[in-house]
Amino acid sequence: MYSQTASRAKPGCVLFLIDQSYSMRDGIAGTQRAKADVVSTAVNKLISELIQICEKGEDKPRHWFDVGMIGYTTDANGSPVVGSAFGGALAGQDLISIPDLFDNPLDVEVRKKKEQQDDGTGNLIVVEVEVNFPVWYRVPPEDQRFGTPARTAFEFARPVVENWIASHPESFPPLVIHLTDGESTDGPPVEAASALRDLATADGNTLIINCHISSNKADGVLFPTSDEQLPDQFAKELYEMSSEMPDALRVTAEVKQVAAPHGCRMMAFNADSVALLKLLSVGTMSTPGALDRAAHLR
Repeated sequence: MYSQTASRAKPGCVLFLIDQSYSMRDGIAGTQRAKADVVSTAVNKLISELIQICEKGEDKPRHWFDVGMIGYTTDANGSPVVGSAFGGALAGQDLISIPDLFDNPLDVEVRKKKEQQDDGTGNLIVVEVEVNFPVWYRVPPEDQRFGTPARTAFEFARPVVENWIASHPESFPPLVIHLTDGESTDGPPVEAASALRDLATADGNTLIINCHISSNKADGVLFPTSDEQLPDQFAKELYEMSSEMPDALRVTAEVKQVAAPHGCRMMAFNADSVALLKLLSVGTMSTPGALDRAAHLR
């Protein structure tokens, strides 16, 4: 199980469920950086990395993955607003192929990052450089962000995943990445998440990663093995909703020097920006396409 290799014949599927509620404007883990901005950067970065995996020196990257983004919030009256988070030419679509993502970013921003360079005398110095940063996901305006209908979001995701599996019954199963900062406002999402996990290809059940992005300054927990490691009922609920990490993905985590004990759940609590990127990188990069790049490209 969980051994299929992503290819044109058997592509993988990565689906983001993104909490767009008003509270996502608050700072992450006691910092001033908005949780919504951290999520946006992480999602866009990971889409770029998936595209890079599929680039083999041809005009366009290969169709080794389909990627989806479902955003969820409510209107001012509390009614769920759930649907595709793509914009521009991709607006309204649930799943997009890698070649189409490559062709249709919303924008390419110029961002700054720090890196080490040789100063010419053999010494390393830290310099700030400009890099191009493609963007497919943007945070909605604050006047469009209210509640957190997580149960409805998981229910919305089920037919998306179900239809993809019907077209790709032999592929590595879909990976659903849920990014949220709080309690569901439309009832517990546990049963809806369980129904989603029950959907399976011949290679295994759908995998769910939960990222609890909190303002709390408490120590973060990455890949917990028990809900006793988590401080509140909402975190424990997300733990219950998360998939146990398959051994194939645990191996990839260890290669990336990320501790993933046997029996751990695919979850992070109170993830700061570094922990969040580690979690999502292990989740998406441990799909077979990444293993191809590292070991046995075909």
